Amino acid sequence: MRQSEGFMTMLAYAAGFGIGALWIAIAILTLRSAAEGFANDRLDWGVGWGLVGLLLLAAGSIAIVGTWWHQNRVKRPNRG
Repeated sequence: MRQSEGFMTMLAYAAGFGIGALWIAIAILTLRSAAEGFANDRLDWGVGWGLVGLLLLAAGSIAIVGTWWHQNRVKRPNRG
């Protein structure tokens, strides 16, 4: 039973951190596109992709922090 709990914890960390890192990587790409839009006098492009990038950056950060918080603070070890 303990071995499967360790595997599930590791799987939860991998999924949460992996998804968070992926969203942060996509956010960096969208923010870069927004910067290029501003550089080319495309205010609509810059604002649009800038908002998307900021939301993705927030989502990725929250996914990583939330995964850590849940695994270390919320989830109680089984003491039975």
